[in-house]
Amino acid sequence: MTTQQQRSRRTLWEGVRGICFDLDGTLVRPEAEPTTGQVAQMLGIPLEEARTMMEQGAKRRRTTPEALARDLAAAFHRPALAGPLTQVLEQARQRAAEPELFPDAEPTLVALRERGFALFALTNSLGSSIPAEPPQAFRTLLDQVIYSAETGAVKPEREAFAALEHVSGLGPDRLLHVGDSPRADVAGAAAAGWHTAWLDRHLAGGPLMPSARTVRLHTLTTLPLLLTAGPATAPAAISAASR
Repeated sequence: MTTQQQRSRRTLWEGVRGICFDLDGTLVRPEAEPTTGQVAQMLGIPLEEARTMMEQGAKRRRTTPEALARDLAAAFHRPALAGPLTQVLEQARQRAAEPELFPDAEPTLVALRERGFALFALTNSLGSSIPAEPPQAFRTLLDQVIYSAETGAVKPEREAFAALEHVSGLGPDRLLHVGDSPRADVAGAAAAGWHTAWLDRHLAGGPLMPSARTVRLHTLTTLPLLLTAGPATAPAAISAASR
């Protein structure tokens, strides 16, 4: 990116006061085989079918690994799979309780926090994977994590982004969303009127993003360079009780 482009981006994002991140693939290293992929293999169904099924149900409500495993096994008339499915889902919950951050995540969040930005995460998460307590890394680096299973809305739905607006007390023009999914993160946030950044860690390339407010990043360390100095303080609407 040229110096002129950097200046243009700073002007474009000048009003941003809060920054929202996707989790898996953006802040957190995903598993080599995601949980939904493992479930699809065990049930013998295509990955896209499993993703659609999870988006319609398990990612919109809180549940336990045992309960979700029983529901899935019963729905596919495979009662013997209840035990193995429970194991897969329990492992997913354990990983969510102790996430492995990408090396560029913590330094970027610390730099943005020091400059006064309010920081959030918005994630489409299985209701069985929400940890009982927020992971230590998130408690110190983020104001709050918003899980789809707690709001009943999944990205790219407008309601998912509205939930973050409600928590932050910020309007769309004051929020920037950073994520690795062109559909769920970029298109969803752009449609909601947010500023957007696509984190293309794998240099996937592809067509231009759906909004002039979007920039493509290959690492999170670029993000602080593209933002203005930042608000002096985080928005007053975000109280300690909401963190």
